Amino acid sequence: MSLESTNLQTASQNVSSIEERPLRRQTHTYELIRQCIHCGFCLPTCPTYAVLGVEMDSPRGRIYQMQAVADGRMEVSAEFVDHMYCCLGCRACETACPSGVQFGKLIEAAREHIQLEVAQMPLFSEHMRPETTLQEKPISKGDGEYPLHEHVPAPPALESPTERLLRRFFFDMMLPSRSITSLVFAGLKLYQRTGLQTLVHRTRLLDIVNALPTPLQGKLKMPEKLMPNASGELLPAPLSEVTPALGRRHYRVGFISGCIMDQVFRDINKATIRVLTANGCEVITPMQQQCCGALHVHAGEAERGRKLARHNIDVFEPYNCDVIIINSAGCGSNLKEYGHLLRDDPQYARRAQAFSAKVKDISEFLASIELNQEMGEVSRTVAYHDACHLAHGQKIKQQPRQLLQAIPGVTMVNLKEADWCCGSAGIYNITNQEMANTLLQRKMDNIAATGASVIATGNPGCMMQIAMGVRERGMEIDVVHPIQLIDEAYHAGGLYEIPVHDLTIEQKRQQRSLLAAFGLGMLIGIALLQRRKRSA
Repeated sequence: MSLESTNLQTASQNVSSIEERPLRRQTHTYELIRQCIHCGFCLPTCPTYAVLGVEMDSPRGRIYQMQAVADGRMEVSAEFVDHMYCCLGCRACETACPSGVQFGKLIEAAREHIQLEVAQMPLFSEHMRPETTLQEKPISKGDGEYPLHEHVPAPPALESPTERLLRRFFFDMMLPSRSITSLVFAGLKLYQRTGLQTLVHRTRLLDIVNALPTPLQGKLKMPEKLMPNASGELLPAPLSEVTPALGRRHYRVGFISGCIMDQVFRDINKATIRVLTANGCEVITPMQQQCCGALHVHAGEAERGRKLARHNIDVFEPYNCDVIIINSAGCGSNLKEYGHLLRDDPQYARRAQAFSAKVKDISEFLASIELNQEMGEVSRTVAYHDACHLAHGQKIKQQPRQLLQAIPGVTMVNLKEADWCCGSAGIYNITNQEMANTLLQRKMDNIAATGASVIATGNPGCMMQIAMGVRERGMEIDVVHPIQLIDEAYHAGGLYEIPVHDLTIEQKRQQRSLLAAFGLGMLIGIALLQRRKRSA
């Protein structure tokens, strides 16, 4: 047995609360495990199985391992950790499953089980860090070629005190605190705006630091690549708590502004609020709300996710909203599962179910009401990418397409494998960079074949991942949220104005073109006047 596995086993023997672990018999999780009939219908839909070709990295294989741990036939070894964290959590297997297996809940329970064991270990103990080593081996995949990778033994990769402290900072300090999150992103904005980023690139400082033998060796460049251009205020003020409807009020809606969304994609949040008000909604955005806990739950930090869920329920309940709107697919999927997350909490179980019943993705809500048709023309060729947690997690596929097709001037084109994961998967593209990049290249090949000028998708992680792929390939494609195109249509229809810093890339490009044309016209006019004067 490896040193890492021995440490994990020793830690588990020293934990008095092992009865509370998710993977054990006579639990709700165990009943979910037993729903799997091992038919294998999920295998062709699983991205990691398609790339690795390894049964233990398929949904069926992972469920087999979960049951073995629950039955006491398998210990929580380094190999088990590796297989559980290699999963993207895309939930495509749920869409394919004839038995209705809720794999998303199972993978989250398995990761929670792992983290409960790891948490009991001393800070300076060593155990295998969950990561996958891939060995490229191109093979034919239907009508295209994609690299197949073999699952080969990973070199020793130990979780250092640095990595554990970073995890605690990210999940326990940064995400739950809007102030700390705001300060972190203010630093990133300064990094871009002060010229420091340019200096780092010219001096190749990042390459040098990335090559140093640290726990983060080889993994520092990806977060920097993913960063979108920092726009907006350095420390943005909170969104208005109450935004009245334009005209008669038909709905009172709560709005989840999110943590990453509010810092990186605040323009999308503002567009969402404008579109809601244009459709008779009074929008309530409580300033006390916190991170929804999606990244925590997906990563196995379920207890912190429960604390955040309780807080958000407490914050939104007094407003008595008709619905609660979210514009981030990953967050929405988690918010709709607060009832499951808090099912064993006697004080919050029913309240969580009531809260989740009100949660709707922005596209889901707009498609369910009589949409305001005061739209102007938006001349775009649009391909739609299904965010995994919207298509598979929430079963929302047609509503975003219906809304996009309702916009005058928009031409929809088909994106092959539109519901195939792009490799973002929360923070997966940072922790499992090689696999994430393999999936991104497959997605970018399909995007390039569409001829679209715009890729629309309803999740911030997908937007950053695909936008990175667009930049790397030098493609002239804008990556936007569907709500931004609806917002642009209302602006074009004269319903309201959009502040300059909230315009989409294409709108800014058009604005610059108009200014350039105006400037050129002025120069030509001045030249003609001077010529007439000389002639006179």
